[in-house]
Amino acid sequence: MPPAIVVKTPRSADGTRIHAEAVGNPRNPHVVFIHEATLCCLVYDELFQDARLTDHLYLVRYDLRCHGRSGITRTAESQHSSLYASDFAAVAGAFGLHRPIIVAWYVGFGAAVVADICAHINPPPIAGIVYIAPLPFLGPTMTQLVTPRMLGIAQTLITTHDTATSGRAKTDFVNGVVAGSACRVPDTMKAAWLGRSILQDAEVTAHVLSRTHDPARLLELGRQGLPLLVLVGADDALVDGGAVVRELRRHFRNAETHVVPGSSHALFVDHRDEFVGLLLVFVGRLAVSGQALFSF
Repeated sequence: MPPAIVVKTPRSADGTRIHAEAVGNPRNPHVVFIHEATLCCLVYDELFQDARLTDHLYLVRYDLRCHGRSGITRTAESQHSSLYASDFAAVAGAFGLHRPIIVAWYVGFGAAVVADICAHINPPPIAGIVYIAPLPFLGPTMTQLVTPRMLGIAQTLITTHDTATSGRAKTDFVNGVVAGSACRVPDTMKAAWLGRSILQDAEVTAHVLSRTHDPARLLELGRQGLPLLVLVGADDALVDGGAVVRELRRHFRNAETHVVPGSSHALFVDHRDEFVGLLLVFVGRLAVSGQALFSF
């Protein structure tokens, strides 16, 4: 029987409710999962039922504001970087997290939330980062790190408030997430992800993807030695994994990178065994008796 999931809904600084879940023993190393843009934390269902992780880690996931079961905000101002940091702080406080490792999945979005946290919470409350097929920076740099397919999808979602146009772009996005996988991703999973993506209305999606952030503090921490694990799929249809790895290695002196053969953008699904093994080794290297080795 899978372990019980504990659900909490703390409030962020602006009063927005954040849906969060945890599983495992809080005495184990803390790991927080941040999901892909327009989706929700349910993308990590298989990992949160995997005994290899739940027996050895304390897993926490949450729906970002305007996603999934978290509160919806409809103004550009509600997408401020400091509020994303506040959302994380609210979740960390609700579950009593101490220096967790953050696992962040793509679209500049999950990765950008890590930059928000580092920019607005001092001292930085994290012990390390795992980036899955990341687009680590929002803005002009992003065009150098994504495929033409993803660039077209992003431009459509940022500029349209039309439901039909947005829905077509989101369909292409979800198909692109699993495109190129040597392991078949179940159609039921794809349908669930697409349904969740389309439930976020077009105007909210445009605000979410148009937001800005400042990665300067994150990159400073990278130069200081903040541990980073980068995992990219060799057949990712949305992100140029090689370009991402080269860019991050410029900034993080303590970076470990892996290209997973035959894997799509959703490598933690189609190559779950490899992902679980790499994550456990990374966490184990950073933790001694539950305490992170890295300090600022």
